[in-house]
Amino acid sequence: MCLAVYIGTNKELELGTFVANETDIYFEQPSEEEATALRPKFTKTNIYYVGSDTSCSCGLLFDSNDFDDPEEDMNKKSPQKLIDFITEMTLTENIELYSCWEGDWDLPIESNIELDIRNIKLDKNYFGPQQKEFILFKQQVTV
Repeated sequence: MCLAVYIGTNKELELGTFVANETDIYFEQPSEEEATALRPKFTKTNIYYVGSDTSCSCGLLFDSNDFDDPEEDMNKKSPQKLIDFITEMTLTENIELYSCWEGDWDLPIESNIELDIRNIKLDKNYFGPQQKEFILFKQQVTV
């Protein structure tokens, strides 16, 4: 079973597909079944499935404690692209992220957290999507 990561945004994103050895991150429309189960969890108008270099969301998992392990170098691309994407998107809006196992879309959220993406670094404190966790990435506010 694979982890499924979903992003909520008010913007329409360019849809993509997985291409082996080329894709780091891509977005798909959720199926009707997924969308029906996920809709109550999100406040944003658009929900997208987030795929990675593994063809599913599993490639978005990463433990910052393994950052200096040379064997983990190939596992850094997709998580870093997700950080970069959220950083760009939060310049203009809050971004919502929800993770669950495939098929568990209708299970209740077990953890709600709020993060400022500017404080997240892959080598220090990557949030690594967790099962049944909802993360609100706050819009960046400049003073």
